[in-house]
Amino acid sequence: MHKLAMIIATIFSISAPHQLAISHVSTAIVVAPVEAHKNVRKSKIIISVVSLHHLAGKWTKDVLNAARKAHISPLLVASVLHVENRGEINESAHRVSSAGAIGPMQLMPTTAWDDLRVNPWNPRQNIDGGARYLASLLRRFGGHRRLALIAYNAGPSAVAGGARPECAVLYADAVLRYAG
Repeated sequence: MHKLAMIIATIFSISAPHQLAISHVSTAIVVAPVEAHKNVRKSKIIISVVSLHHLAGKWTKDVLNAARKAHISPLLVASVLHVENRGEINESAHRVSSAGAIGPMQLMPTTAWDDLRVNPWNPRQNIDGGARYLASLLRRFGGHRRLALIAYNAGPSAVAGGARPECAVLYADAVLRYAG
């Protein structure tokens, strides 16, 4: 297990590999001094790390940090980032959608500036804000990931009012296919 932690620490430039703990494929990497569960297989761990990097690309470290601070799954955050950018992560820093959403996590300007207090044009702040926003939606909708993702796409007021736009449902399903 120590060798695997060293490899992962090297891949993600983590300075304290002894603090890495691997819990479950859906949570990818949890940075905390916790013992790994005995029956977690190394192959699943490596697959989850590779999956996280595949989904988040150059933003992997930022996704890990933001997810840790927001107390949510890094794989879920990476999956949102991946779907929001249709897999084209390298061009995501300054992407603006037709609706006006900005950056890797496609935050609406008013949500970013007013609610999250982040600069949506700064990729690190954008990812941090997106993870915190997703965490708040998960809390608001009782941990129901699909509803939280529909709200991330369509807006929480619409979802709280019973709306389930087809495009937002398809979006949530796409994210969940990656996140598991």
